[in-house]
Amino acid sequence: MKYAVCFTAIIVILCCMTPVQAKDAEAYIEEAGKLNEAGKLDEAIALLEKALEEHPADAGIHAYLGLYTGESAGRAGDDYIEAMRLVTESFTFLDKAVSLAPENPLGYLFRGIMGVQIPAFLGRLNGGISDLEHVVDMNAKNPGSISDETLVTTYTHLATGYEKQGVMDMARGALEKIVELAPGTDAATAAEKKMAGFTESAEPETSPLAPVEGDPEAVIAIKKRIEQDPDDKALVMELGKAYYDAGSYGNATEVMKRYVELDGTSAEAYKMLGISIAMVAGKGYDENIYRDTDFLSNLAFESIGYMDRAVELNPNDPETRLTRGIFGIMFPFFVGKHEQGVEDLEYVTKSGAPDSLKAEALYYLGMAKQREAMRYWIEVAKSYPEEEAARMVYREMRPSVPRFDPSSHQKPLVAIDFVLGFRDELPPQTAVWVEDANGAYVNTVYVSGFSGHAREKQINLPVWSTMSNFEVAEAVTSASIDVGHHIFAWDMTGMDGKPVAPGTYTIKVEVTYWPTMKYQLAEAAVTIGKKEDRAAVEEGDYIPQLVVTYYPK
Repeated sequence: MKYAVCFTAIIVILCCMTPVQAKDAEAYIEEAGKLNEAGKLDEAIALLEKALEEHPADAGIHAYLGLYTGESAGRAGDDYIEAMRLVTESFTFLDKAVSLAPENPLGYLFRGIMGVQIPAFLGRLNGGISDLEHVVDMNAKNPGSISDETLVTTYTHLATGYEKQGVMDMARGALEKIVELAPGTDAATAAEKKMAGFTESAEPETSPLAPVEGDPEAVIAIKKRIEQDPDDKALVMELGKAYYDAGSYGNATEVMKRYVELDGTSAEAYKMLGISIAMVAGKGYDENIYRDTDFLSNLAFESIGYMDRAVELNPNDPETRLTRGIFGIMFPFFVGKHEQGVEDLEYVTKSGAPDSLKAEALYYLGMAKQREAMRYWIEVAKSYPEEEAARMVYREMRPSVPRFDPSSHQKPLVAIDFVLGFRDELPPQTAVWVEDANGAYVNTVYVSGFSGHAREKQINLPVWSTMSNFEVAEAVTSASIDVGHHIFAWDMTGMDGKPVAPGTYTIKVEVTYWPTMKYQLAEAAVTIGKKEDRAAVEEGDYIPQLVVTYYPK
């Protein structure tokens, strides 16, 4: 989890805002602030935890504990599970601060800062922006109640939040407020520099209701009718369904977003939105990941958000509950909807739904229980890697390995036969590539979609990324493989598509798991010539077996 917040500067600016409920509580906060400024964050947190025991109803202590705990999450490095635990704990403190003192801007401000600074896929961006906007509204209702320094901090993070949302005009507006409040300061200079970097869109966005080249005839006919009355809800719904039925889920999404602007009470519309966005995400990784590594994660949060609204509007519809339940189970664990998914599926099994829906609900309930059980094993491997129990986990996870049948493949070729022996919350990132006898990169045989498309934006496979410099053919970048037996065939060509010369070549397989960050690199060398050659490596828990075989023509 990579993010950073200027917590120290915020503390210096905001100490004066701490609600003076008890002198001792304020003294604790001041002392903790000095510890944090001195780089002793853990000591600051420990001190505030002690203060909370003595002053459990003090909003200021809760607020600063939330802020400092959030900062500690940013220092968790590659331990994503611990970072997310700390983020959750941070918001628990901040929520309590707001509930204890809803008239005080401190809790809203800190919670807003956390919301816009943590990765957007954690689903706190919109709430963070709302909190920061609330601080601005509080000052508008009571001018002068909040210092200019604090407002500058608020607008700085609002600009960040709006930019993440892609609402550039509002981001610019927030930056302009900084210049207005603090002309000539470093903050104003930074805001002006940021605004200078904004680029205006060369062309206005095309309305999803406007005719587009390539539209099916049925869609064109509906759009012509919509031109006469663009606010006709029935026509907009008809257009959304036409795109949906045609499998054009991106277009269906845009049209249905227009529909819910016209009618925010249609459960059917929100359900179609949720499913359409999920279908877009289901296409897997593509070039969008390079522009935004959280692209698919954000789609998952957006999809489940619309499904929540659909259930809110029609809570007794078993089909809607089934769909949301499936999403809750199947979406990545960090979406945080597993328990809700189980509740939805159990609701369907106990409802008057048709047997087909009940059977499907039971199937996904079984999958949910499998995932819950697997998390115990993941925790063993993560927290107790040296214990015999971890060895038991690896033995149970390791699949049986059928042998490669060369008779079904055209020769010459090099068969790369390996096992991934561990299952994490998400499928791992994996790369298979070839190097020559001098250790020079020859070609990539396979790389997981995320790593192949994200490239240097988020490196999960450090050796492969260094060797390949991300020079790979599009055809070898595909969906992530998971625990199991896998076979790839190298056609013995280089990046230029030409056959390689006879000699010794090393096949390397690299795998990184998330969120446990388990890692292994395995390699085996074979000689390409006139005779068949074979090399086998059996070591490690994550790639417990690698067999490389050269089959001559």
